[in-house]
Amino acid sequence: MPKRILTMFWYDDAGEVHLYKDVGGIPYALAKYCGWQATFAYNDANGVIHNEDYEKYVKLDRIRFPKILEKLKLRYIKYFQVIKYVYFNTPKYDVINFYHCHKFIKFLCWLAKKRNPNIITYVKLDMSKNGFEKELKNNCKRRWDFTDLFTVETNKYVDELNELSKFSGKVKYLPNGFFADLEDIDLSKIKKEKIILTVGRLGTYQKNTELLIESLIEIEDKLNEWIVYLVGPMTEDFKIWLNNRLVDHSKLKNKIVITGNIIDKKELYQIYGKSSIFVLPSRYESWGLVLSEAMYFANYPIVTNCCDAFNEMLCMLCNKNEKYGLIVESENVEALKSAIIYGISHINDNFNSTKIGSDFINKNFNWKIIAHRLENYFDDILSKNF
Repeated sequence: MPKRILTMFWYDDAGEVHLYKDVGGIPYALAKYCGWQATFAYNDANGVIHNEDYEKYVKLDRIRFPKILEKLKLRYIKYFQVIKYVYFNTPKYDVINFYHCHKFIKFLCWLAKKRNPNIITYVKLDMSKNGFEKELKNNCKRRWDFTDLFTVETNKYVDELNELSKFSGKVKYLPNGFFADLEDIDLSKIKKEKIILTVGRLGTYQKNTELLIESLIEIEDKLNEWIVYLVGPMTEDFKIWLNNRLVDHSKLKNKIVITGNIIDKKELYQIYGKSSIFVLPSRYESWGLVLSEAMYFANYPIVTNCCDAFNEMLCMLCNKNEKYGLIVESENVEALKSAIIYGISHINDNFNSTKIGSDFINKNFNWKIIAHRLENYFDDILSKNF
C-alpha cells in the first residue's frame, strides 16, 4: 500500500501559486517521484484551488473557512476549523506536514500523535536569517517532543539548531527544489537576449523592488540595448511609486516590460529562458524558488545578502567557477548598480559559467532528487520507531 502524506497549509494567502512552491511541492514530488498518496489541505478563504496537472498526483482538499470569519477576523474560530480537520483526518495518513515554528503548530503535532501514535509529524521550518537568530535566542522554550522531523533550507543552520534542547537533534537539511520536468523545454535551443529579469511580488517590503529600480536609474545611460522584465503581481502603491519615479527617466521607462502575474509555468520558463541576468533585490528570504529557476535557465544571478541559503548555493558553485554570480549588500544602491554593470559588461564571459550553474541546479535542487532524500528521512524515523 502506498505511503500517505497530508500537507497542511491553512494560511490566509493560500492560492494556486503555492502548488509548485515548497508547500505544494513536497506532496506533489513525493506523489510523482516516490509513488505516495498525497493530500494538500488549504484555507479556502480565497476560493477553491484547481489545477488539472497538479491534481493528477495530489488531492486538493479545502479546510472550510466561512467568509464571515474573514470579515470578523475571528482567529481562534479559524484555529478551531484547523484543529477539527487534523483531528478527523490524521488517522488516515502516515505523515502529516506543517510549516513554520510556533505554538499552534506544536499543539497540532501533539494532537496528531494523540489521534495516530504511528504518524510521522514533520515541520518544515522555512527559516530566514531573522527566524534562525530568533530561535537561537529563544532556546528556553519547551521541547517539541511530539515532532519527529524538522527541516531547514540552509546547511549551516542544522548543527546549531540541533544543539538547542527544544529540537532534540531532529533537524535535517532539505533545500527547496524546482520541477525541471513541468514543461518540455530544450535548454540547448534557447536563444539568449539582453534582458535583465526579476520575478516576485513586486512592491512588497520583502522583495524590495525599489532597490532594483533605483539602481537602474543610476545606470540608464549604460543599458544600451538591454531591457528589464518585471514579472509578478504588483502592489498598487508600487505602481504609483514607479510611475512617479520614472517621470524624469523616460529612457529607462521605455526599457521596462511589466508582465503582471504569470501562473502558467511554460510562459514563465520561456521568459527565464531568454533572459540573461537575474536580479533578486530582497530584504529577506528563507529560500527564493525564483533563483533556482533562473539559474537552471542559465541566467547570471545577482542577489542581495538577504539569505544564507543563497550564499551557500553560490559559494558551492564558486569552488568550481570563480565568476559565477554576485552577492551584494542589501539596501545598497551603489553595490547593486556596480553588479549590474559588471553583469552586462561581461555577459559573454559569464555564459559558460551560467551553463555550469544550470547543470548544478539540476543535479542538486531538482525536486525529484529532494523527494527521495525526504523519503529516506521518513524511512530512518520508521526504522527507529519499530
